Amino acid sequence: MGRWAVLWLAAAVAAVAALALPACGGDDDGAGGDAGGSGGGTVPDDVVAIDDDPAEVDALDNSFDAPAIRVPAGTTVRWTNAGQQDHDVVPAGGDGWGVEADGFHPGNVYEHTFDEPGAYGYYCTIHGTADRGMIGVVVVE
Repeated sequence: MGRWAVLWLAAAVAAVAALALPACGGDDDGAGGDAGGSGGGTVPDDVVAIDDDPAEVDALDNSFDAPAIRVPAGTTVRWTNAGQQDHDVVPAGGDGWGVEADGFHPGNVYEHTFDEPGAYGYYCTIHGTADRGMIGVVVVE
């Protein structure tokens, strides 16, 4: 293989690798698999059990401070925009809950009560996609 072909190939590999990196903050490195539920969220190994109601999650500038939480059915989850940027909370499964960016400016709060067991994935569309970047999951038992 010629020198230019090797350089071109190396550049192509680097470009593909860069596309595979998270958009910003957070990542989806969990190995737990799908726990069902209507949200279809992937459950990572480092899920934090929260018994408080409401369960608190802060949206920071490029991540959620507790991206994977486990709560009992009937628990309200309260997201607070504790960052300096607008965010949104969008369900990965399109389940009809969530808050758009125009309602989730810095300092704003959004709450949703999860009654049915399952894994409910969510993300910030401004800082990620459904599976990369600023993502989270609520596991309801």
